[in-house]
Amino acid sequence: MSSAKTESRKTFPRLSSSAFEHPADRAALDALKKIPVLDKLFARLIELGAERIFRMQFLGRAVHVTPKQCPRIYQLYKEAIEILDVQEPDLFLVSHPQPNAVTIGVERPMIVLHSSLVDLLTEDELRAVLGHELGHVKAGHVLYMTIAYALKNFFEQLFGMRGSLAQIGLVVALYDWSRKAELTADRAELLVAQDIDTCIRLHMKLSGGSWSIYEQMDSTEFLKQANSYEDLDYSTINKFYKILWELWHTHPLPVYRAREIKNWSEGKQYKEILEGRYPTTDQEIGLRECPHCETPVSPSFFFCPDCGGSIRV
Repeated sequence: MSSAKTESRKTFPRLSSSAFEHPADRAALDALKKIPVLDKLFARLIELGAERIFRMQFLGRAVHVTPKQCPRIYQLYKEAIEILDVQEPDLFLVSHPQPNAVTIGVERPMIVLHSSLVDLLTEDELRAVLGHELGHVKAGHVLYMTIAYALKNFFEQLFGMRGSLAQIGLVVALYDWSRKAELTADRAELLVAQDIDTCIRLHMKLSGGSWSIYEQMDSTEFLKQANSYEDLDYSTINKFYKILWELWHTHPLPVYRAREIKNWSEGKQYKEILEGRYPTTDQEIGLRECPHCETPVSPSFFFCPDCGGSIRV
């Protein structure tokens, strides 16, 4: 992880997750909550001590990042926490060759960074990743993320790889929501980075997976790949293959995520948040409907975050 110049960033006191929630995330989560078995499954996971087991594993095999343990990473973490105004989860660093990060836990959330991710990123990019994971916590994703994480591990160990999971409709629904929840967390990532180029570089690195060749990569060309991928939809069979392939991914495809966050960075919602006009945790009960699309919108917003229509009509 290379050093980076510390810059002054805006903070968002009492920020509500509704300020940056992706509409697809909201719709998928509403659908997920209607699945009756989820309540029983959650109760069973807690009864079996799933969260306790995860915490025990990471305390035993990972490094607990604190002010005295990996202090530079912890400082970046504290900066991201202050920007989003979120309670501090435990942070762990685990040795793993695949660059990734995960947030799990319900009563006491945990964020886990893979060592290869830290090696791959600059400090600005790592701060953005921490903002992404904190966005999951802020948006209340951790309950269903923990269920998805536990089920994924359980079914893969019990039945083998993805082919056996095709019969598990609950897992399919969880994965569908998970992909959309990542789009919300990507917005939190940008709120912490406050630089769209940092976010695009991050997604390119996660796609290419190599620090040594990064200087040869071009962000404009990377964004063009999203258009090329979308152009494949001219064929019905291509659409079928894409759906079948994406079905078992917990995250959206990197090129799609890069384009989504690029578009959001150029929209009214992000700009209004930067100007300090955003729904706060003490305003959530005062949300009103957009006169154009009926989306709940904070009184502090001038424009609807979903349809872009003026609220002042």
